[in-house]
Amino acid sequence: MSLIHIIYNWIDERIDLKTLQAKLLYEPMPGGSRYAYAFGSALLFIFIMQATTGILLMFYYAPTADHAWQSTQYILKELDYGWFLLSFHFWGSSVMVVMVVCHMLQVFIWGAYKNPREMVWLAGTILFLIVMAFGFTGYLLPWDQRAFWATTVGVEIMDKAPIVGDFMARFLRGGPTAGAQTLSRFFVIHVMLLPAALIAVFSLHLFFFRKAGPAGPFKATRQQLETKMEFFFPRQVFKDIVVMACVFVIIAGLATLWPVELLDEASPEPTDYNPEPEWYFLFLFQLLRLKMFSGEFGEFLGAIALPGLFVLLLMALPFINRNPERHPLKRPFAMSAVVFLLVGIAVLTWMAIASRSQ
Repeated sequence: MSLIHIIYNWIDERIDLKTLQAKLLYEPMPGGSRYAYAFGSALLFIFIMQATTGILLMFYYAPTADHAWQSTQYILKELDYGWFLLSFHFWGSSVMVVMVVCHMLQVFIWGAYKNPREMVWLAGTILFLIVMAFGFTGYLLPWDQRAFWATTVGVEIMDKAPIVGDFMARFLRGGPTAGAQTLSRFFVIHVMLLPAALIAVFSLHLFFFRKAGPAGPFKATRQQLETKMEFFFPRQVFKDIVVMACVFVIIAGLATLWPVELLDEASPEPTDYNPEPEWYFLFLFQLLRLKMFSGEFGEFLGAIALPGLFVLLLMALPFINRNPERHPLKRPFAMSAVVFLLVGIAVLTWMAIASRSQ
């Protein structure tokens, strides 16, 4: 018997590894294995890669206003493959946003948020918000002009929220204006609070998913799902690995072809720099440029009320839509609403990008 076998058996006697392995690898998959089931595993893989690259970057990054820009410059210009490490982390956040949106769309189209999977959907919606918060808080850390002014605008938008807006804006800024305390607080939120929140909510999400079980394809009947039943291992494991490998290649390719560029060091002095958020917030940025959202009330409506209503609708979706039908063609109103939303976001994003050249 090999040493590895001996160690495995010793651990198995104490924590029952075989039972844990059976629960993880031999979960029944209604309707058989599918690439559509790989979104969750891909998101977990991206988070692990983001955590790994983030930890490596923290060895060289100094989260202070007088050293953040210089340390980022050192990573990009002097550290061996530092440019790739930072660019991989940067693009990884964008791919993570794309994957979480795709995952939620897949769940919505399949009607997999319906009874008895309401809690799975709720936890997934909170994970979506955490992923967006990762993007917002991480954007400031390079401490260049783009990061500083985009974050300043974002915090000013948050300030428009009633009751808690002023408190939240002052808390994030660490005072009346953005400065050294802002960077420190964004760093703590980005590397400590949000990872802890994500791990906790993801654990709940996985627990709820295990309790409710996979919904299976929307086309299949219950009898067909039970007839075509596969275990998670080996076919679904293989498909998950294929998707994770594709995700890694895509992020690595983006990091190589379009590495991160650092602008001038952040300065609170007024400049002619036109601040813009990251691409996945551009639609909201463009929305606030429309005349109908001008003025104090219009800004509140576009920046706070509509996004807040959207999040509330997402969380309430399983309880509002009580129709047991899961087929998309039998849910015309819900599907039309999603198509309208996606087209609206795409148009606003395109308008924001097109306005750069004007």
